Amino acid sequence: MPSTMPAHASIREQAQDPDYPMRALTSIVQIAGATDPATLIARLVDATAAMGASASLYTAALTDGDGELSCFNLFAGQPAYIHAQNELGSLIAHPWFRIARKHLPSGSDRRVRIEVAADADAMRLAREYGFRSCFIVPTPSGHELDRLGMLCVGSEHPDDFEGPEASVIRTLARSLAAELHDWLLHYLRQRLVQTAQLEQTDMELLALEYRGLQSKEIANLTRMSKAAVDSRFQRINMRLRCSSRKASAMRAAAYGLLEPT
Repeated sequence: MPSTMPAHASIREQAQDPDYPMRALTSIVQIAGATDPATLIARLVDATAAMGASASLYTAALTDGDGELSCFNLFAGQPAYIHAQNELGSLIAHPWFRIARKHLPSGSDRRVRIEVAADADAMRLAREYGFRSCFIVPTPSGHELDRLGMLCVGSEHPDDFEGPEASVIRTLARSLAAELHDWLLHYLRQRLVQTAQLEQTDMELLALEYRGLQSKEIANLTRMSKAAVDSRFQRINMRLRCSSRKASAMRAAAYGLLEPT
């Protein structure tokens, strides 16, 4: 349930309040306790307001095994922004996301370079909807995993994330990005396990496939027959909607199924 944020003083001005850091951090801590996506968005709205930001956007992109790209967006701000941005194109084509892919350290939108006309349109639209200045926090995941998240915290004031005066908001933004990343990954992992009806044995087989083992090697390790291994992978592929066991393993890895819980 996105919410419109009221006009207010700059974040750097608000950060002068002695209670500001604790008030914002208290809201960020609540993210982890969200029980469903609607509650998560409501808490993102609260955290955004507590940080003094005018809007915030978290986008996560995961590549499924067959190359299909899934994108998940969480937004706090004027609802019309997301509709208008979708008219321009996917957020994964946004210059913010390009920055997140190329530069793992967080930083302001001063690093954005206009490369095509669509970039200028996207940045102009963002400025109209509470992102006159922006702090971008990439949340990459693991070596060789094609999974990337990005938090953008916006302000209606220019240069609100620059200089030592903005150090607190930059730290808070990184904390918020980490909480959103952890929550969304856990949610997507659990949803995929449930919808695909995967068992623990399935995930063990996918982990072995992800390591590059062949059916005979997997059979020796699991004490299954080679035919049983191949048959099990056929079922897994069908449930994960992937064309091959390699693709299934890649999708499982991207969704965090192969990581310790």
